[in-house]
Amino acid sequence: MKLWYSTTSPFARKVSVVIKHHQLEQQIEMCSISSSFDPNSPHNQDNPLGRIPVLQRNCGRWLFGSLLIAEYLDQKGAKAPLTPKEGKARWNTLALHNLVDGILENTLPMIAEKMLRPEEEWWINRHKQLMDRNIKSFTQLECSLEEFGFELNIGTLTAVCMIDWWQFRMEKLGYDLAKNHPKLTAWASEMNAMHTVLAETKPAL
Repeated sequence: MKLWYSTTSPFARKVSVVIKHHQLEQQIEMCSISSSFDPNSPHNQDNPLGRIPVLQRNCGRWLFGSLLIAEYLDQKGAKAPLTPKEGKARWNTLALHNLVDGILENTLPMIAEKMLRPEEEWWINRHKQLMDRNIKSFTQLECSLEEFGFELNIGTLTAVCMIDWWQFRMEKLGYDLAKNHPKLTAWASEMNAMHTVLAETKPAL
């Protein structure tokens, strides 16, 4: 198998955590990229959507999207799955996951504009709308995390990926998560301390 990823992508980190959890490193060729926006990057020549993360199976078929890749790797791994299979636990875990993914999906277009376009071309009103939604979602996230404690699952690990990434990009985002939602950053710090698979995959340039 082959995985295209970036060390700064929270979506790619999610998959990397699953790989480490299941100890699948020897079965997957890790193909790191420096910029997903570079048309000359090898990942844009190799995989049809040009998005990361993306996993190419041994049969040659592609799996797109971090949640789908994570579920596939859950089936390949020998350890306890990170996504519950059924019942209330499954839906609560996936609800947490999708809340966090929604925050990331709100935010990544803003980061792309700020990194790649001159300031006079930024869509400021849209940025404000998305940030207002994120702030409401952070409050919801604090409540949602209470039932999970420091358990490692696809929802909680995705939350750690988002919180760490937010702090990594805070200068561009202009919203201090540690100042405004200290419970979230303290929780993520504790999760990184408790789970090696999280500590080993923190975002880095």
